[in-house]
Amino acid sequence: MKVLIELPTWLGDCVMATPAIENIVNFYNDAQITFIGSSVSIQAMKNHPKTVKTVVLSKKYSDLYKVSKELGRFDVFFSFRSSFRSKFLKFLISSNSKYQFDKNKYINRHQ
Repeated sequence: MKVLIELPTWLGDCVMATPAIENIVNFYNDAQITFIGSSVSIQAMKNHPKTVKTVVLSKKYSDLYKVSKELGRFDVFFSFRSSFRSKFLKFLISSNSKYQFDKNKYINRHQ
């Protein structure tokens, strides 16, 4: 099973996402993981035993389109980011299932 995981930008956030990544690996036993993200977060996760490929993203939207087409198709896509750029990447990636962190879901709102 091919799994694409978009890592958080900052190193501390990437470390905090590690238990969730391990749960993904335990759930999908035959996972072949491709990590995509900033250079700092990629350096932290590149030696994971299930890693097949790592991709460092640049800040240009045109590069985002090129990378998404070069990566090909995935069975599952996970994103630990909630920015517009990540939503655009989710739109561009070919995947059967797509999951993304939503930071606004749990905000208390006054009615």
